[in-house]
Amino acid sequence: MKIRIVLLTLLCFTFGASAQTKASRESVEQLMVLTDVAKMMEAMQDQVSNMFNNMATQMNISEQERPAFQKYMAKLDTLFKEQMTWQQFKDPMINVYLTHFNQKEINGLIAFYQSDVGRSMTQKMPLVMQDSMLVGQQMMQGVMPKVQAIAEEMQGEIQQAREQEGAQ
Repeated sequence: MKIRIVLLTLLCFTFGASAQTKASRESVEQLMVLTDVAKMMEAMQDQVSNMFNNMATQMNISEQERPAFQKYMAKLDTLFKEQMTWQQFKDPMINVYLTHFNQKEINGLIAFYQSDVGRSMTQKMPLVMQDSMLVGQQMMQGVMPKVQAIAEEMQGEIQQAREQEGAQ
């Protein structure tokens, strides 16, 4: 009988502790407002649009090809802006936060983002992300010739294997 009482008490305590630590949707939404997630989504969309525009140069699009290229880039841009809105992204993102953070952590994040340093981070993060993407693009430019060489080498070996297989 004592074991049942201990187990029942332990079970109640565990459920109580779990209920206290689970973050609320409202607090996660408050955190997202503080961190300007909607603005970051817009900035991200702008960066994607810029990447599409830079693709013309990377793909050596000629002046004659440019109208067709711009037509399809505009379609892609519209698609992303229609399909990747904050309203469509919001609930799934709240669920991600609810999965990975408890209420104490969300409260700590809210306190941080309400502080001067947190507000500064929120204001500067879009610029940090933009600059980070530029660094990544610059690094990729240096790596791409090597990637292409490896891809060509692989393609050559696969072609050789296919020819040998066909000869048998």
